[in-house]
Amino acid sequence: MTNLNKPDLLIAMAAHVRGTGLAGASLRPLARAAGTSDRMLIYHFGSKGALIAALLEHLSAEMLSAMAAALPRPRAPSEAAALAEIVALLRTPTFRPYLRVWLDILSGAGWGDADHIAAARRILVGQIDWIITRLPETLEQPKPRAKEMLGLIHGALVLEVAGMTKAADLMLARAYPKG
Repeated sequence: MTNLNKPDLLIAMAAHVRGTGLAGASLRPLARAAGTSDRMLIYHFGSKGALIAALLEHLSAEMLSAMAAALPRPRAPSEAAALAEIVALLRTPTFRPYLRVWLDILSGAGWGDADHIAAARRILVGQIDWIITRLPETLEQPKPRAKEMLGLIHGALVLEVAGMTKAADLMLARAYPKG
């Protein structure tokens, strides 16, 4: 990488993390992915903690931006249709790396890491806001419905990564029957 600036470094490191996960993110592999040295990463970010915090913030924004771009307007005609299109999107190969990173972020949050907790909160708030834009405009109180739907979506994705896709589909169908 010839132009060593934070945004370019974050883009390169985010691509690496989408492929390998956050669990073992250490300076040398991140530096190698960014085409620089671990010392240069510390120079640019100040510390490994600050680097990870910036990377989590970048990944959060990247994930939410990709979701918004993948399902532009118009809104879905029904709640069931919104749920179906969102789940179908998140099951695509394009979004699998984001799902793995999301699960890594939740794991770090579960261990009490402040940066992971902040990233998880940013992503959840962003996902709720995004789901609201997918719900029918006539829906009263869309925010509570979006939160409910997000819980179902996350539950379904957890079941799916555990090899229980049929159970996930059944849960979603019972919560939001088609028709």
